[in-house]
Amino acid sequence: MATALRARPMDDLEDTLREYETTVRSYVDERPLTAVAAAFAAGYVLGGGLTPRLSWIALNAFGRMALVNLLRDATLGRPPFASHAVPDGS
Repeated sequence: MATALRARPMDDLEDTLREYETTVRSYVDERPLTAVAAAFAAGYVLGGGLTPRLSWIALNAFGRMALVNLLRDATLGRPPFASHAVPDGS
């Protein structure tokens, strides 16, 4: 009985990891340059290349961009963080 209780969460974990793998693979297939840039950035940060001052500058810049996009969406009547894709006209 104890083995059955332990085995089920492992099966769930394996299923979740497979779903993540599928998601990541499809993202990399659709946007290879973005995936490489994200991997490079993560490696740079994890490698200690980002100092506290650079972290603050980057966070400040991204925060401002997000605020500008949020205000633009609000003035145009779009829901926040909605896709900005152009409709295909059909």
